[in-house]
Amino acid sequence: MRTVMALLLGAWLLGTLLVAGVAAENFFLIDRLLNSPSHPVFQKDVAQLSPEEARPMLRYLSSELNRYYFQVWGWIEAALGVALWALAVWGLKQRKVIIGFSMMLAAVAVMTFYITPEIVEVGRSLDFVPRQPPPPALARFGLLHAAYTLVDLGKLLVGVWMAVALVRLRPEEAGKRRR
Repeated sequence: MRTVMALLLGAWLLGTLLVAGVAAENFFLIDRLLNSPSHPVFQKDVAQLSPEEARPMLRYLSSELNRYYFQVWGWIEAALGVALWALAVWGLKQRKVIIGFSMMLAAVAVMTFYITPEIVEVGRSLDFVPRQPPPPALARFGLLHAAYTLVDLGKLLVGVWMAVALVRLRPEEAGKRRR
């Protein structure tokens, strides 16, 4: 039981870090592609656009990819969270583990059903909008992004706490309800 839970939790924590890294890298890659030699066909095609056209087009592509990744990852997290919560409730029966997975699942629910859809909607309203002067929706986007990051970081920290709790759990405690 603990081994399965540890594997699922490890996948969840690793996925969280990977999605965050990929999302950030998608935007850094744009400038690297535009400012350094890359595939000759790409360079030839992108040279047909002005820098004021090429960068927004590539940012739009990165934004759409990130939107997709975060939406799909939210559902994957929900599945992992429900599975871990169910294993904790009906199998492990350890209060702190149940509470921890409940907290993680609550964070995923907030991110998946509120923050991510709002980020997608506000983000799409900002696509191809000039940044000078900053559009009013940019501040809301920043707040939503910060909220997502904080909730995700909290979820990640609780996940590390859960990993430690699973490792420290004595075999004879697995299956006994603790108060």
